[in-house]
Order: sequence, then C-alpha cells, then structure tokens
Amino acid sequence: MRTKQVRPDKLDYEYELYISHQFDNTLKKNYILFDFRTTKVFENYIYKMNVSEKINPKNKKLDFNIEGLSAPIISIPKTGSAGYQYKYFDFKNSSYNLILKNQRKDKNEFVIKITKTTIKIVKQPRKKFIKIIISK
Repeated sequence: MRTKQVRPDKLDYEYELYISHQFDNTLKKNYILFDFRTTKVFENYIYKMNVSEKINPKNKKLDFNIEGLSAPIISIPKTGSAGYQYKYFDFKNSSYNLILKNQRKDKNEFVIKITKTTIKIVKQPRKKFIKIIISK
C-alpha cells in the first residue's frame, strides 16, 4: 500500500504588506509604516527581508523592490515570518502610486490615498503576488 505524499498548502500570496498610521514619540511626528512580511513561517530562524526603496515625494511615487531574504545574525533560533519595515515621515494628504516588485521581476502597481486619519486602496492590479492590509 502506498502512502499519500504530504505537500504544504499552496499560499495565495507570497508576501503581505501592512500599512498603518503611526506616531514617533521621540521625533513627535506622524508617519506611515510599511510593514512587509512573508506569508511563509520559518521554523528555525526568523529571516530578514531585503527591500530597497525609491521614494519620490514630488511625483508621489513609492517604489519598493523585494530583493529576497538574508540569514539572521543571531545564534538563538526563533520561529516566524521574515519582515522589513519602512517609516515614511514626509507624507502629504494625497494619492500615491505604490509600486511593488519582487525578485522574479513581477510588478504590482497600486494607488493608495492617504489622509490624516485613513489610508485607502483606490486601485489595485488583478493578479498580485502581495496582499495589502490596511491596519488601524
């Protein structure tokens, strides 16, 4: 009798991006937090996501390139997803083009509207490799 092969569940998205309003107590300034996470949970180490950003405040363009993962420097094992955070302090109450790319050259373009109290997704692509979650 053959045993059934166990395969991991297929994930709908490779990454999640949590966007939220935050306040820095040291600088006494509001900012928008872009919190990137992998949907995969690593069992031995928490890896770090390598993300490069190109922020153009004049054109209201936020460009993030997810380049991959790097191994942790700590020697104590932990479980969890890989992550990266970016704090955007110079935001205006306006719409922004949010461009997200991954290492396979996939590109997702979103339009988000930021006000003093809310963040909304105005436009999003049909096929996405990343899920955006607006946090309160």
